Amino acid sequence: MSTWTAGYAADLEYSPGFYHDQSPIHLNLVCLFAGVEGVSLERSFTYCELGCGQGYTAMLLAAANPQGDFHAVDFNPAHIARARADAEEAGIPNIRFYETSFEELVADPPPGLPEFDFVTLHGVYSWVSVENRRAIVHFLRRYLKPGGVAYVSYNAMPGWAAALPVQRLLNDCAKLIPDRSDRQMGRALAFAEQLKEAEARSLRNNPFLAEIVRTAKRERFEYLVHEYLNGNWNPLYHADVAREMAEAKLDFVAPASLLDGFPDLNLTPHQRDLLASIGDSSLWETLKDYCVDRRFRKDVFLRGARRLSRAQQDERLRQLRLALVVPRSRARLKLNVPIGEASLEPRAYGPILDALADRPRTVGELLDLPEIKGKSSITAQEVVGMLVGSGQALPMGPEVGGKGEAAAARFNRMAGRRARDAATNSQLALAAAAFGTGLYASALDLAGYFGLVSGTERSPEELARLVWGPIAARGEKLIKNGEPVEDEAESLALLREWMADLLRDKAPLWERYCPF
Repeated sequence: MSTWTAGYAADLEYSPGFYHDQSPIHLNLVCLFAGVEGVSLERSFTYCELGCGQGYTAMLLAAANPQGDFHAVDFNPAHIARARADAEEAGIPNIRFYETSFEELVADPPPGLPEFDFVTLHGVYSWVSVENRRAIVHFLRRYLKPGGVAYVSYNAMPGWAAALPVQRLLNDCAKLIPDRSDRQMGRALAFAEQLKEAEARSLRNNPFLAEIVRTAKRERFEYLVHEYLNGNWNPLYHADVAREMAEAKLDFVAPASLLDGFPDLNLTPHQRDLLASIGDSSLWETLKDYCVDRRFRKDVFLRGARRLSRAQQDERLRQLRLALVVPRSRARLKLNVPIGEASLEPRAYGPILDALADRPRTVGELLDLPEIKGKSSITAQEVVGMLVGSGQALPMGPEVGGKGEAAAARFNRMAGRRARDAATNSQLALAAAAFGTGLYASALDLAGYFGLVSGTERSPEELARLVWGPIAARGEKLIKNGEPVEDEAESLALLREWMADLLRDKAPLWERYCPF
């Protein structure tokens, strides 16, 4: 393997994916939840993604935010070549891609690289060397504006503690096999299973090995290679990441998940009592990770926190305009949270969901509904946290006009075409300029979307046949009840059900917010 990879598994491209938490509008909402100023999206802003992979997230966000100037960096030339070709096909003018490592980026930055309002890294920080982490911190210190927002996700300790020996085993065994990395993973995993059957005690009841085996059954090996076969694989404690970010003058704001902002949804009463005396936010978050056994963190940092008063925070939350992004019939009042299940008050959230099903409304309008005002104690923060945090609603972004809708439509057509060749379980999305972000959609959804925009008959049968062709050609199996489907007739029946659901529930939402 070439030295330019610095121990990273680079012979296979990383699967494309979309991660909503990286969107500027969401990062601003996290800041508002924490009572600090974010970055205005009403004007031009600058955005950089470090470790962008094939550029799917950065490109979607550029399409949905034409007022932004987007930059994206990855050291893998195959990723950058594909990203540039896709951006050209989609006609996205406000994004630039750079092929460079993090160390090269800070030692020899591209000419004219601006300072940034937002810098994001997803699935990078705990998969690179200490030297590259230092380069990332140096970049943040040099290029993140005062008042700028950073997003960093990483594998977290202590949740990954039991995985350490499994990752080491797979990595060491794979190195002994002179082959492509996906085949290395397959053979290393087979040996790990044999070792488990031979009563290796550290593997016998290890939940991570069982999970990897399940993943291998339903996915191609690209994800497993990039997750486990890197020379640098270091799950991190939150307190250590916060300390490293502090070197760039970054203050921890909050986890990117809004539901994480409600301690009673994450900790038992006893745990909350034990942690109540902890005044240091980094230690408090780290101890919370012990309580919930968190394996993955998505953290938001700010370079210079400007505090909002409680009145300012509440007023801005009330001004947010929310839109329902699930069918009303599928809206949930029960949410899965770390402590188990949380139930939303039907007498309050029933009318709220009914009102949003009719049209987007401000949070203030929702709280002033006759069924709510004076009859419920729910707050603006709770409404936003529960509905946006559960993925059932999104805040509307600033008005970007036809320019944004046109760019989003071009991106979506390109993404739909490409999705026909993507793994069926890829986490993708359609660009929605109304929200400044994307609406999640699987590769199957996007292949169906492409059929619709290409004039395929709006019937489950015709869409299923269109989508099935590329899947069958590359030999991929659909998954049903955790097992691969071997029979073509059964696969087509499964796709017909999927496309019927798409036409009934998803297409109307796309037609409203992702114009065909």
